[in-house]
Amino acid sequence: MSPSSREFESQSPELSLVRLPIRDDHIAQAAIAVLLSVLALLTYSDTVSVWGSLAVVLMCLLATWKLFIPVRIDLGPRGIIQTSILGTRKTPWREIVRYETHPHGVILYLTRDDSPLAGFASIDLACRKLNSELEATVRFYMESRRLRTGSSIMRMADGSSQTQQPVDSKHSA
Repeated sequence: MSPSSREFESQSPELSLVRLPIRDDHIAQAAIAVLLSVLALLTYSDTVSVWGSLAVVLMCLLATWKLFIPVRIDLGPRGIIQTSILGTRKTPWREIVRYETHPHGVILYLTRDDSPLAGFASIDLACRKLNSELEATVRFYMESRRLRTGSSIMRMADGSSQTQQPVDSKHSA
């Protein structure tokens, strides 16, 4: 006998983490630093203008703005909720098709596609400090979804109210 939705929510693990790509990804840090330095030197050597070099560096920083915005990620029975200064994005567990673990965390894929472009339709949960807890939490919800219990049978409310609505798994896509 499967637990009710309320019992499932009270027994479900919850995890919160803050993702700041420029802080968490050392490859991105190095790449941005090298790119900005090279572009500044090339611009300065061509134009011999400090202002031109500064303008190029500022444009590059604007192009990589997403690396500098912290995102709070909450994993719970209702799904993955990503909150930043740009707003909130809610992704219910039923939309996660598969997941893969990597040394720094977990990637949640929203498509069945295995091509290299599938990463664009994914949520990267990288947190070295909470890696084992993160993997356990994702595994719990993905197994719950596979067993057709808990959050896979609940719809996430679109508005601010948190109402539960059962969904017939044969008719949901």
